[in-house]
Amino acid sequence: MERRPTPRRGEEAHTKAIEQLDEACDRQRDLLARAEAAEGTSGEDHAAAALEHVRHQVAAREAWVVWTERQV
Repeated sequence: MERRPTPRRGEEAHTKAIEQLDEACDRQRDLLARAEAAEGTSGEDHAAAALEHVRHQVAAREAWVVWTERQV
């Protein structure tokens, strides 16, 4: 089975991966602030769930960046 080369830094897939990681990190910072502000309120559980969801997104985006940078 022939392995196809993966995208590299500066290529479109890598650039898109970095952009999406940056966006997910921005959302995570926002949701962290919201979760901290919601502590002790009726919205605490919802804020915590949203933060957990975005943390998974950040991890997935980080994995994609790594994949686009790995050597074949």
